[in-house]
Amino acid sequence: MRTERRFRTLGLAITLCGALAFAGCGRKETAPLSEGGENAPATGSAEPTEAPLEQQIEQQLDPLTKGDIALYLKVMRAAASRVKNPATGDQAALEAAKKILTGSASGRVPAPDDVKTLERANLVALLMDQVVAEEMKIDARTYRGIAEAVESVVQNPALAVASGDGGEPTPDHATTPLEKRLRDVNAANHQFLKPYREEIQRLIAIVRNPANLPK
Repeated sequence: MRTERRFRTLGLAITLCGALAFAGCGRKETAPLSEGGENAPATGSAEPTEAPLEQQIEQQLDPLTKGDIALYLKVMRAAASRVKNPATGDQAALEAAKKILTGSASGRVPAPDDVKTLERANLVALLMDQVVAEEMKIDARTYRGIAEAVESVVQNPALAVASGDGGEPTPDHATTPLEKRLRDVNAANHQFLKPYREEIQRLIAIVRNPANLPK
């Protein structure tokens, strides 16, 4: 689950890390661009540190409800439509990020403001639902918790095939109470989401498509 989230939110960051080393990109690998670096280590830390597991988990810890899936589908449908027909500002962010990439490949040193441009492009390319949820005045933490719960069970089939993902790896330690609770919640959500699975996969394939990233 956490591996999938990191792939989604760090796609652009990984691509641009070399170009933005001066801005501390390497220190932000544990803090997805979309989350404002809220988990970034304090300035001056010698090594990045992982936050405790309970602080990293965004998934809500109760089984999904009909209200949760209605909210998720409302946001994701709007996000998928917007990805297919990007707003002027969305397209501008992607084009600006593309220019930054092209310039850095030819030796241009990115300006500090480029970081914000790249963060926005990351959102537009892989997390348009978060942009839409914000514009709908939906609490960001609530929506992320629901989206994480849904997408922990119904993953993008294209990404699963590409990574050879066969599901969650078997932990090499005794199961913690939090891990057990998440496993039980995911099992309940797996049954609950069966009627919605096909549409969810279709929406995820559009909104989380790495091909959306500027090149």
